[in-house]
Amino acid sequence: MKLDLQSPEFLANPYPTYARLREQAPVYLIEPGSWLVTRYQDAEFLLKSPLFDKDVPSIYNHRYGRDVSNEPIFRIITHFWVSMNSPCRKLIVKALNARKISEIRTLVQKSAEQLVDSWIDRGQADLLTAFAYPLPVMVVCNMLNIELQQELDLLEETKLMARTAESHVLSAEEFEVSNAAALRFESFFKELCKQRRKHPGDDLVSQLLIAEEDGERLTEDEIISNLIVLFIAGYGTTAYGICNILRLLFLHPEQRELLLAKPELLPSAVEEGLRCSSSGPISVRTAKESISLHGVQIAPEDIVFIALDSANHDPEVFDEPERFWIERPATVKKPLAFGAGNNFCLGARLGAMELEVALETLFRRLPNLTIDNVDQLKWEPTWVLRGLESLPARW
Repeated sequence: MKLDLQSPEFLANPYPTYARLREQAPVYLIEPGSWLVTRYQDAEFLLKSPLFDKDVPSIYNHRYGRDVSNEPIFRIITHFWVSMNSPCRKLIVKALNARKISEIRTLVQKSAEQLVDSWIDRGQADLLTAFAYPLPVMVVCNMLNIELQQELDLLEETKLMARTAESHVLSAEEFEVSNAAALRFESFFKELCKQRRKHPGDDLVSQLLIAEEDGERLTEDEIISNLIVLFIAGYGTTAYGICNILRLLFLHPEQRELLLAKPELLPSAVEEGLRCSSSGPISVRTAKESISLHGVQIAPEDIVFIALDSANHDPEVFDEPERFWIERPATVKKPLAFGAGNNFCLGARLGAMELEVALETLFRRLPNLTIDNVDQLKWEPTWVLRGLESLPARW
């Protein structure tokens, strides 16, 4: 069974391929030393098992055949995962939770209303660029207390850095471009940390600078890395998540009408939307020791790509897994859209809440919202993030 994980056909609709893999090759060899796991039970095991680690340096050294730890893109990502796998994780959680979720919901709601106000009179817009992209940026900028006009082109920089997790190894030219994006991000946040040391506030940057737990404090490199990954992990996934769920609701008008009639179903609609079409469909681990899985021998330091999106469509766990069903009965196992175990997404509550507010605001403010040709929308050519190229709408 030979796969092209970059083909337009696979990226447009990976689910039939995932179904074949779950049945025929649940541990699939992508390239020597790299595996793809597609069943729910295996995905959950790998995410929680101490035998597998998010050892980023080993992953990248293995893939590139040399020590890449000093390359800007990998140095930043490494600092982030080192802090996530150490007692410093508590410091980050403390800083992120410094503001109550109710306060952040108010902030998200205000940002969503401002965005809709800015273009509602036009009668049409690309909801991806006019709403889904800027909403999480406005929220994060407020959490960091920075002005929008100070921003880099966050979407493009995020895409360039996220490419390093694709299934194919970057060319020398791609590697250089991703490094340049990482350096621009690093320079921006280094200057921001410098400013906040002189003039601290109640923003997330200031909270990270002062956070302390059992005598431990984050280094500046760890703070900068966490701020950068905040954008990479939360910006694209939230923007794409909004549009992915909107697409599903318009592909299934009976589910949209049910949601409008019973708005209390919004949290379950978001969970079901992320199960059906996750915007962050892949997680990566490295094996710490040799292990056999379904008769396949995974060697120490081998890389395992965990297809969360495939696991969320596993019929062994979810009845009628291809069905988008916002009143889906509760299952013993939860969807893995936000991961599981020690590396469960720190921003899961924030991300889900942003999606809920975004969808509620759009349907309330745009009662005649229409998406034409919803079954012909194009997908971004990426495996790591799953999202639409655009979402043209009218009302």
